[in-house]
Amino acid sequence: MPLRVSEAALLAHAVRRAAQRYRATILVAEDSDDSREMLQILLQSKGFSVLSAGDGLEAVDVALHELPDLILIDLRLPGQDGLSVTRELRLHPEFDSVAIIMISGYDCPRYRQAALNAGCNDYLMKPFDFGRLDQILAEMIPARFLHARTA
Repeated sequence: MPLRVSEAALLAHAVRRAAQRYRATILVAEDSDDSREMLQILLQSKGFSVLSAGDGLEAVDVALHELPDLILIDLRLPGQDGLSVTRELRLHPEFDSVAIIMISGYDCPRYRQAALNAGCNDYLMKPFDFGRLDQILAEMIPARFLHARTA
């Protein structure tokens, strides 16, 4: 039975949004400590609040309890891969408007298509093209959060 988003989680999400003045929250689900830390530092320097997970099971748990605004998820995660995490999260209506970006070192059309079929909004290659990452953030983060960061 899949986990459900609780009313308490929804309330906590609303309270966090008010406290952060609409600062967007990004979940980075990556098993490489170095990559996860690099992304966390980069995203925090851009004004985002960052959550992290080192495996697929933790990614599901953090996402369901924290309701991030965007998820960067590695294709290959221990416990539960990025594709199955994405499919599980897409079962919840709360994640209909959450952008999920698959990150992977595999530049193969088959993997890209699998990510899109699972419900990902985009596919970002490692090593990261930081200009492309900025473009994805600008396209996928709701404008109200981007404007609040500069205010």
